[in-house]
Amino acid sequence: MRRPTVIDAIIALILLFSLYSFLSAEAGVYRQVDEYYYTGSQIYKATNYMAFLDSKGFLYEAEIRGYWWSDYLEFRESGYVIDTGEGSFSLLRTTGEVVTIGGRMSYKEQIGASEIRLIIKTSSVVTARMYSAGYPSFDDYLATVRDTTSFLDRFSIDDVAITGSVSFDAQVTPSRVTEAELEDLLRKELYYVKGITVSTTPTGITLSIEQGTLTELAAVPALLASQGIEMGPVFVSDATVIVRTLGEIGELDKYGIKRHIADELADVLDADENAIHIRL
Repeated sequence: MRRPTVIDAIIALILLFSLYSFLSAEAGVYRQVDEYYYTGSQIYKATNYMAFLDSKGFLYEAEIRGYWWSDYLEFRESGYVIDTGEGSFSLLRTTGEVVTIGGRMSYKEQIGASEIRLIIKTSSVVTARMYSAGYPSFDDYLATVRDTTSFLDRFSIDDVAITGSVSFDAQVTPSRVTEAELEDLLRKELYYVKGITVSTTPTGITLSIEQGTLTELAAVPALLASQGIEMGPVFVSDATVIVRTLGEIGELDKYGIKRHIADELADVLDADENAIHIRL
């Protein structure tokens, strides 16, 4: 038997290095990036990506490092992005206060950012339209949404959010002052909710909700009760239900999900062709 030579050893090392490089490249294709970093001068790039994530329903937070323009004191906090614009965005702080963030040279916003880090919390998103219906209570509605989306538990549901309007009878005098007070209360107490507006009529109240998670929205009846407003039976408009998962939904899984909705949930949900989003 021929003894291994130095050349054989070199060839073996080259093959091992090639295999390692191939496997690393393959892993890079499928491994999701959970954090994105931008400098203050890349504010437009950052807000464009935020808008993309919002449009698909992904859940993320932003960590900002910069300065208050009012006194140039340092600002370094994490918060929830509730609105984006051209080169600026609104950040909900954990205290319930909303601040506006711009780039390093933007003086119209409250904060000039020098660093922006986006932390994405979910891997995949399934969205579907849930048909309008009446429910005995708001809690019953939230429970129905949870039960309807539970077939996705195998992908490790992180949270479920809704975008839609909820109306209920209430004895309240229509007033923009009352609406503003309720909006301020709900905004300060509900964190993972992009937006919530209140409309009052002589017969009741309508809450318009944008990407509000079920966990946060469960507190709404108690918050309104603290203001003397009781939520009885509710009517919910057609709503967009957003299911965010920690597990990644594969391409083949898409067809099974759509088939399950069509076969088992067609009287409750409608998922269009672009209902399932996978973050790469």
